[in-house]
Amino acid sequence: MRLKEARSKYEYLLDDPDFKRWLQNVRRGSLVTSSEWLRRVGWVHRKFGKTPSEIASLSSREAANFLLDIVSELEGEGRSGGYIANIIKPLKGWLQFNDIPVHQRIRIHGRDELVKVGDERPPTQEELAKILSMADSKRRVACSLVAFAGLRLEVLGDYLGNDGLQIRDFSEIVIEDNEVDFERIPTIILVRATLSKTRNQYFTFLCDEGCEYLKQYLESRLRRGEKLTPKSPIITPTRISLVGEHIRTLNIGDLMRKAIRNAGFQWRPYVLRRYFALRMMMAESEGLIIRDWRVFWMGHKGDVENTYTVNKGLPENVIDKMREDYAKAAERHLVTRMGREALSEAQIKATFNKQFLEMAGYSEEEIGRLGELSELTAQQVQELIQKKSMQALGLNGNSKQKIVPMNELKNWITQGWEFVTTLPTNEAIIKLP
Repeated sequence: MRLKEARSKYEYLLDDPDFKRWLQNVRRGSLVTSSEWLRRVGWVHRKFGKTPSEIASLSSREAANFLLDIVSELEGEGRSGGYIANIIKPLKGWLQFNDIPVHQRIRIHGRDELVKVGDERPPTQEELAKILSMADSKRRVACSLVAFAGLRLEVLGDYLGNDGLQIRDFSEIVIEDNEVDFERIPTIILVRATLSKTRNQYFTFLCDEGCEYLKQYLESRLRRGEKLTPKSPIITPTRISLVGEHIRTLNIGDLMRKAIRNAGFQWRPYVLRRYFALRMMMAESEGLIIRDWRVFWMGHKGDVENTYTVNKGLPENVIDKMREDYAKAAERHLVTRMGREALSEAQIKATFNKQFLEMAGYSEEEIGRLGELSELTAQQVQELIQKKSMQALGLNGNSKQKIVPMNELKNWITQGWEFVTTLPTNEAIIKLP
């Protein structure tokens, strides 16, 4: 199911054929940018009273004065430099499209300052471990792919939820008999050009801790009956009607934000990509990796990117060296020791819960439909065992009574059941003592 772009209250501006033509050209480069620029130009129209066609009719001098007046008014309102710059940028793009040069330099105080997130720091390994321990299996995978592989959120699921990271992008993953394994760890992740911000294909790696989280999540989906194919999304909605579909970038952020908030932090989801960048920078300073590789793994343009795209791929020995150095850097700077302990505890809990359920008579198929066994509480396991015991006794729900034929009454009494009363149908009601 392909999702449509949400309607904007500024769509009336698209009645201008030139403005629509310009915005469609912007859209070819980025759907997100075109949506944002429509909103910003619409906001300018609402606040300053100029339509795109009226802006396009300005002379070069009038256009510069208009932009300067906007900057002055927004500065007077206390708007940040970054906010003002984001308003001016699409206006300059629209003026340029209409061959209206702005020669004057538009100065914006503090345009490069980080206001809301200026003091936001990446988490430590211990803090990341806390975030992962407070997340369910899906959130844990989303956080791991960003923190351990340096992926952008939109790689996991695009703006409209029509594409995203798929199982085929993990070329070393093996799925057989409801089990997931990896041929090599750290495992390689291919970021297709359609998912790359720079529109260039690249790859990165996922460490052993991230692979274990991914294995758990995919196996839980298999146990629930989902059929995984090479084009299956790595992260999919939980709702049954949407299983197998991709997930929007916005929803990816919501998943990660929930885990971060549960751990007691107020960071944005994107801070986990900064975690990867900072920790790999530390690894670079220790000589574990080189700068070009760190830049390449994060999807930025650089010398390695040129080699990869021009020569249609890096030699295997270079990829092996990259994998080896990534593993060393990840072991020292990325993986969470506390995360490993939490993982071990989860595995132990899942094993014990499975044993209890098997002893109660649950089949492998029934257990598979229960989802993440490590997330079942003791009370839930107890209720499941009681339910199976009642079913074995021929009881439904919470009832402790049953109806049996009169000629079988003696057998039931000798098994410990108590007689309650007879029925006109030549049957009797018995109950558990």
